[in-house]
Amino acid sequence: MDDIKWMTDSAILNKIGEHIKEWRLDMNLTQVHLANKTQLSIATIYQIESGNGTSLQNLIKVLRILDRLDALSMFLQEKEISPLEFQKLESGIKHRKRASKTESNDTDNNGTSLW
Repeated sequence: MDDIKWMTDSAILNKIGEHIKEWRLDMNLTQVHLANKTQLSIATIYQIESGNGTSLQNLIKVLRILDRLDALSMFLQEKEISPLEFQKLESGIKHRKRASKTESNDTDNNGTSLW
């Protein structure tokens, strides 16, 4: 498999298009059938398979019909929290401890300075 980080946008779109076409053919669907099932135009299906791009919504429609929505599953995963972060969340936010305020012997009962 090619390392996607080093691929151009165009190369990535071409790869996606190749997979869409392969999955469509594996299901024995023509572009016309796929277009009808997704309610997209035949031209849109052709564009996707040719690597010319499409909207994310159109891609989701195609992947749903091809039973390949799992290709997008990484976008739906929740962020994993490290055990240390989890422990901090469980224990609550800790505030910095400070000396408590006590009445000073330098004032009388009314708070007036004795000096």
